[in-house]
Amino acid sequence: MSLASNIVKYRKKNQLSQEQLAEALSISRQSISKWETGENLPSIDNLISLSGLLDISLDELITGEPYLHFPYNYGKPKNRWPVFFLIVVMLIAVLIFSGFHNFYAPLLGALASYTMVILGSPFDFKRYYTYWTLNKTGITYVVNNKDVYNSLEELTIPIKTLLHARKTGFIPYQQMKKITVKIDLFEVNPNSAMGLKGGYAPTRAQYMHEGFHLIITTKQDQEIYLDLRQYYWPQSSERQMLSTILMFLQRKNIEFVDEQNIAELVKDRSIVLTKKLYDLRDNQSEDESKI
Repeated sequence: MSLASNIVKYRKKNQLSQEQLAEALSISRQSISKWETGENLPSIDNLISLSGLLDISLDELITGEPYLHFPYNYGKPKNRWPVFFLIVVMLIAVLIFSGFHNFYAPLLGALASYTMVILGSPFDFKRYYTYWTLNKTGITYVVNNKDVYNSLEELTIPIKTLLHARKTGFIPYQQMKKITVKIDLFEVNPNSAMGLKGGYAPTRAQYMHEGFHLIITTKQDQEIYLDLRQYYWPQSSERQMLSTILMFLQRKNIEFVDEQNIAELVKDRSIVLTKKLYDLRDNQSEDESKI
């Protein structure tokens, strides 16, 4: 989005007419009109004044993207209510099974309830462990991260979090050789698959959405997987900030690989990204079959 269209957008968002904005800046209405048509550009002083009057950062005014505050924790849950819920469910199971005349019954009940919540809940408890942090000088990540975790790891990782056994590493931007962003689409388009009532929704359960990763390749050829799936939640801050994060990384002197054009697509926060990518893939397959 251009600076001209951003001025129009945020002026209207603040319910200001061209005349009112011009008066506040002590300039003519014609000057505002020329900014909004792209005929002229505001001076540095006027840009600073505009950001204050329109209540947005200079970055957001110029690029249309929200301001990126450092450090930024991507994927980290905002509260611990899911953990409290898990503990309550386990305690209830212990109380229920304590009535059985078996020493192991409460333990087995707690284990069964723990497994049920961890594997059956739409909330991904691994997020307390696998989230990563974007800093001005590099990225903090959890060591031994993976693109896919097996069932045993799904069960043990939340326990590591509760035991404060999260170990992190730090990779400076200068040590990065390549950054790759990609979504692992399913072989079959779930939007067109039979038997999915109400259509496909990535947030319906933690195992019903595609892998979405930022993959850092270091200069030592180590691969670091950073989970981006929190973007799928429409109201998440990660959905609002992903475009800005990718733009920030693209400005670094690092090879940026984006074969699916994700960095451009996520600028439109109203789209369902996975549906868009499936449609593009299916249309491409149809075109190839016609050749």
